[in-house]
Amino acid sequence: MDTCSRKRRAAAAFLTLFVALAALQAGCRREAPKGAAPAAGETADARPGAASPPANIAQLNGEIERLEKQAERNPADEETRDELARAYVKRAKVEQGGGQYQEALADYQRALRHDPDNDDAQAGAAAATDAIGGDKEDENGAPAPLPITPNVADEDGKPTPTATPKKQ
Repeated sequence: MDTCSRKRRAAAAFLTLFVALAALQAGCRREAPKGAAPAAGETADARPGAASPPANIAQLNGEIERLEKQAERNPADEETRDELARAYVKRAKVEQGGGQYQEALADYQRALRHDPDNDDAQAGAAAATDAIGGDKEDENGAPAPLPITPNVADEDGKPTPTATPKKQ
């Protein structure tokens, strides 16, 4: 092997190593911004106000789609349903961190359909509902009326009115 060929290979190896090192440093800088460590149990992407990286959402979308198909093929597989619920919760946290509360609430509700006992989904749904404003008040700020259940007795033993219109 001649000297020129060895020099080219050494230069190519050095260049490859340099590019790999630069990519690694760039990735580390993106994952851990200065002075902003995520709270326990929270990813950097799920912090409130953090922008949701499209690659992370795309990855979660792919994972959810795969798990949905798997759950559709075998609806009795509790492990798949639990994993699907966790994937929905992950995506909801990223959405909620990006201020997309409606989307986050929908994903928390999807997670609860697959795993009703998921504590993260329950807490997240409550937080998203509070962030949206919930249904505690109407558009004028008055408390929302309680739903009327037909044929149920009130405190005095009188049946509550039904939803049928009265004749005039």
